[in-house]
Amino acid sequence: MQRHYAQIEALSDLGEILRTVIRVCEAQGVIRQSYHFTPQFDAANSPETMIYARGYDREWLDRYDEADFRLSDPIPERTMQHGALLTWKEAQRQGPNTSANDAFFEALREAGFIHGFGLPLYGPRGRNAYASFDFGVPIEEIGSVEMGIVRAVPQAAHQRVCVLLDAMEAAPDLSEREREVLQWIARGKSIATIAAILELSPDTVKTYSKRVYAKLGTSDRVGATVKALKLGLVNV
Repeated sequence: MQRHYAQIEALSDLGEILRTVIRVCEAQGVIRQSYHFTPQFDAANSPETMIYARGYDREWLDRYDEADFRLSDPIPERTMQHGALLTWKEAQRQGPNTSANDAFFEALREAGFIHGFGLPLYGPRGRNAYASFDFGVPIEEIGSVEMGIVRAVPQAAHQRVCVLLDAMEAAPDLSEREREVLQWIARGKSIATIAAILELSPDTVKTYSKRVYAKLGTSDRVGATVKALKLGLVNV
């Protein structure tokens, strides 16, 4: 465990921290996971929440990106209110559920997402986050060592993200076009899609993206989105 903590503490790139968590959790047997970085004092299923997910198919991610569908998901908020690990099944039983909640849980089952659980991640000054994990089997079948790592490493990573964000407090000066590109990056759009939306060539969008990453002090879209949300540069 200490090795994982030391590795995270040595990182200064937000995207690499999240990728490290993914690698560590996958090594324990996790087949899908998500990290919901929530703007301060907002809800964990808010449309403004940036979600970094792995193991979910594109169809589900696109659907979850729809504001109404995301808002129908009560699991993140119930997990945060619970204050500890909460399985998706337990979250459903914590109702009462609205018709929209019932529809969400049905969609979850139809997609084969049954045995997952949520974790609250705590940071300074209300900068909390929600994370979810799924081994594909009931958590009772997961070893204590594997479960301990999956519960502890994301919390350490979230703390590290908060520390780095505090050190990156000043907002960079972005041009209007750079802000447009950043906005679409934060919404998860590909380079090709952004190019079509802004009527630019993909190479031009790539150039703007690199400029944005450099100004934000990040190396990829994940780190750029997290920092942009923290600095209030985008509305997702």
